[in-house]
Amino acid sequence: MNRREALASIGLLTTGLNTTELSDTHRRKRVLRVAHLTDIHMMPRPNAEVALAKCLHRLQSMKDRPAFILNGGDTIMDALSRDKSTVRKQWNVWNRILKQENALPIHHCIGNHDVWGYAGSKNDPLYGKAWAVEQLGLANRYYSFDHSGWHFIVLDSTQPRPEGGWYTARLDDQQRDWLEKDLRKTDAKKPVLILSHIPILSASVLSNQKVPKNGRREISGGLLHTDAAELIQLFHKRPNVKVCLSGHTHLLDRVDYNGVTYLCNGALCGDWWDKPMYHQTRAGYALIDLFDDGWVERTYVAY
Repeated sequence: MNRREALASIGLLTTGLNTTELSDTHRRKRVLRVAHLTDIHMMPRPNAEVALAKCLHRLQSMKDRPAFILNGGDTIMDALSRDKSTVRKQWNVWNRILKQENALPIHHCIGNHDVWGYAGSKNDPLYGKAWAVEQLGLANRYYSFDHSGWHFIVLDSTQPRPEGGWYTARLDDQQRDWLEKDLRKTDAKKPVLILSHIPILSASVLSNQKVPKNGRREISGGLLHTDAAELIQLFHKRPNVKVCLSGHTHLLDRVDYNGVTYLCNGALCGDWWDKPMYHQTRAGYALIDLFDDGWVERTYVAY
C-alpha cells in the first residue's frame, strides 16, 4: 500500500495544488492552516449536536491546529421553509454549541438554508438574510480580510429568483461591483482565496443527474453559479486568485481551470445527519494549508 492509498483508507486525502513549477532556488513555506467546515445543518438532534462538538474538539486539540475556521454556509438545517419558532430553535442550538465547545475564530459564509424565506414572513424585519447576518455576527453579507500574506474573500451566493422567491446562485450587481473593486485594490502579488457556499465551478453537479433521452443536460440555477462565466473571466484578469472553496452539493471534488483550483469540500452532516455517506462522499471537513507562493494543499478528513 502506497502513501496515497494509506491516507485514503483512513479518511485523509491530501491534494497539492499549484499553477507554476517551483524553481530550484525557491522553497515554498507554509504560512497558514485553516479548516473549512461546510453544510453543518445544525438542529436540535442529539447525533448532530454531539458530532459538531466532537469535531470542534478535534480541531482544537490538533498538534498542528488551524488558525481559524471558514464556515461555508448552511449552518442550520433549514430556514427557507420553516416557521420562526423552528428556525429560532436551530440557531439557539448552533450558538450554544459554539459558545460551550469552541475557542477558534470563525469567518462565516451565508448558505441558502440560512436564509429565512418562510411564506407569509416577508414583512418581518428578519426575513431573508437579515436573521442569518444577525446570528452569525456579520457586518455585511459579503466581505474580505487579510491573514498571513493571503487575501480572503467571502461571497454571498444566494439571491432571489428574478420572478420572486428563493433562490438562484449568482452575485447581485452591488456585490459584483464590490468584488471587482476589492480584487483591483489587492496587491497583485498577494494570493487570493475565495469562499462561496454554492460552487462557482464544480464537477460533482453532474454526478447525480440523469441525462434525458434527448441528450440535453440541464443544471439547476440553484446548484451552480449562473454567473460562473463572468466570474471566471474576472479571475483570468486577476491571476493572484488561486483557489475557490465551496460546499452546497455535499460532495467532494476538485476542478482546475485556467490557473484557479475549485474545491468543493463535502458536508459535515453527510446525508443531512441521516447517514454518514452522501452518494460517494463521506461526511467530513477540509484542512486547507496555504503557502507563501500561492500553493494550496487540501486534506479531507472523513468524519
